[in-house]
Amino acid sequence: MSDVKIDTWLEQTLPLHSRLTESVVAIVENLLKSKKIDYLAVSGRTKTKNSVIEKVARKGYRNPAEQLTDLSGIRIIVFFESAISDVSELINQAFSVDQDNSLNQDSLLSADQIGYRSVHFVCDIGPERASLPEFEELAGLKFEFQVRTVLQHAWAELAHDRKYKFSGKLPKRVERQLYLYAGMLEIADQGFDEVSKSIDRYIEDLEKKSSQGDLNVEIDSISLESFVHDWAHRNGIELEGIRGSVDDLISELNAFGVYRLEDLAKIIPEKYSEVYKSVGHETNIFGAVRDWMLMHDWRRFERDVPYNWVIETEDSDLFEHFIAEDELSEFYETFAL
Repeated sequence: MSDVKIDTWLEQTLPLHSRLTESVVAIVENLLKSKKIDYLAVSGRTKTKNSVIEKVARKGYRNPAEQLTDLSGIRIIVFFESAISDVSELINQAFSVDQDNSLNQDSLLSADQIGYRSVHFVCDIGPERASLPEFEELAGLKFEFQVRTVLQHAWAELAHDRKYKFSGKLPKRVERQLYLYAGMLEIADQGFDEVSKSIDRYIEDLEKKSSQGDLNVEIDSISLESFVHDWAHRNGIELEGIRGSVDDLISELNAFGVYRLEDLAKIIPEKYSEVYKSVGHETNIFGAVRDWMLMHDWRRFERDVPYNWVIETEDSDLFEHFIAEDELSEFYETFAL
């Protein structure tokens, strides 16, 4: 293809590919959310005219309109390796995949190699989507997906960015060092994936025990949140969301002598949920669990538990139902603003 023809072709096709890139990014983000697949980022880029001309010359393409499949590129970064198969299945279902030109970069590495890892798909939007008026002009246009984990992405960026000098032929000692740490990164990727699966299995086990009424479970951040949210759901209460860790709350519970879920269940005041709703109380997991401890034995809490918070004066309507009338004044002096 002559330079004149390439220029004419690019003037026509690059604006379409720019639209294609934006459209596919939006479609993929919606699909990931609808399938509840956690991801870090979805990004897209459309090649520039200069980069296309450089690649055509470097590769010696005679028919770039057919041979170039990466004018539009979409990168999906997920947290764990197991999500790559979920995303791959989603792509196969939602788009028309060119299987001959799609590959798993892992398969190109021999057993004794460490290196760039990623899954690539060459696709078009497919006949069903192309039949819609808003996608009609994008029918048949090829684009590429790249699916990576966070750690795969970090390694690929380091290995391909010349300012870090991690690419190219390195001294043998340095190269061995680099591959050793890259291998550790790959092991970490697999390890994080396994930890994630272990947590999922632990949550399933907690749910099974909860459904059987088995509360002989040590309190940790997962079991505590699961118990409190299950309690709230069963009692028709919507707790406010939280940011951050419940570690301080667990320390308070332990200092109060509560180590297992069965211990926690025993200190929930009778009719707490009914009063909570009748006075229009609103709180989160921190407020609910601290309410239970204070209402159960606020003097013991003051004596045994280190704390750095106060209760709001507007919560008085709630506490007046559970703290003895002759103790209320002292209680508020101790814990209220």
